[in-house]
Order: sequence, then C-alpha cells, then structure tokens
Amino acid sequence: MKHDKLFSTHVYLLDNVLDEQYLLQMRKDIASDYNQETKNWQSKANLHKQSKGCYFELMTKSLNAAGDIMQKMNYIYEGLVMTDMWSNVLKPGETHRPHTHSNNILSGVFYVEAEQTSGIIFTDPRPQAGVLQPDVSKQHIDNASLIKYDSLTNRMLLFPSWLQHYVPTNQSNKNRISVAFNIMLSGKVGSSEEYQSAEF
Repeated sequence: MKHDKLFSTHVYLLDNVLDEQYLLQMRKDIASDYNQETKNWQSKANLHKQSKGCYFELMTKSLNAAGDIMQKMNYIYEGLVMTDMWSNVLKPGETHRPHTHSNNILSGVFYVEAEQTSGIIFTDPRPQAGVLQPDVSKQHIDNASLIKYDSLTNRMLLFPSWLQHYVPTNQSNKNRISVAFNIMLSGKVGSSEEYQSAEF
C-alpha cells in the first residue's frame, strides 16, 4: 500500500539557542520594562531594531533558521526580514487566546525563562478534519487535532504564521517569560509569468 502525507504543516524546534550571557541580559532587560499590574503583559514590538546585544543575537539566529527552512521548502525568494519582536510575561493563571500572525510567512517563540507547564498548542488548520474523530488507542501527530509543545528555557519554535495557536494556562507558580517574533519575505515573491507576483 502506497502511503502519502499531503499538505504537511511544519513546526521546527531548536534547543540551546543562546549563550547564557544573552539569556541573563534578556531577563534583565525584560524585568526593567515589565509592569506586573498588566494582565498578559507584552512589550512594544520593536526589540529587533536594536543593533547589538541579546535581541540582535536572537534575531540573527532566527533569520538563519528561517533561511534554512526556506531552503528545505525549495522556496525562491530574495530576502527575509524580521518585522516584529516583542517580549511576553505570562503570570501564573494567565493564558493567551487562539490567534495567528497575519502578514508574515514565519513566526516564532523563544522561551527566556519557562517551566514545562505552559508551552504552546497548535490546532489542526483543516476545518473539515473535525467532522469525524474516532477514539484512538494512542494519540500521535497523525491523528491529533491539537499538538502541544512544551515550553523550556532557551528553546525556540518556528512555525507558519497562519497556523492558529494558543498558550494554555500557566499552571506553575512562576512567570513564563518569552520573546515572540515574525518574519516576512522581502523583494519580489512569485512569478509574473503566472500573474501571481508581489513586491514586499
């Protein structure tokens, strides 16, 4: 029996992304800006505009990983740019609602400080897939409608920006600190011969 997997959705995980000095610098910077009175606190989305330091290092690692992904996908493109980067602090008991990251091709999250209790959950993007869901003897990536990735300090996840995701309730007694970012293609995308080109 021939077995094909059609229309795959790819999520990429990298551990031990930054040296400890950058993690310490990032924690200090986020703490200096953090307002603990704000629920689901987020910084401004311009952290990637720093010309050096921990966020510049994270941006460089993210764009390099995104370039590797584009190559694996055999995409033809001119360049990649970081469009947004912001920090998040999720206090115990807080959650992030389901959402996507419009107007980008890849998005990601980097865990600055996190326990494994509040990672990220991706939902099946195929609306018809939920029409019939029999019980399973063992849940795995090919039969689940929700896939959870654990949060872990110094871990980065990259995923298509259109893939809906959310953060379950932080059930630990510590803040979950992360940095999220978006990446977009730059230059000409698509083919004029196919009447499907754009300029970014």
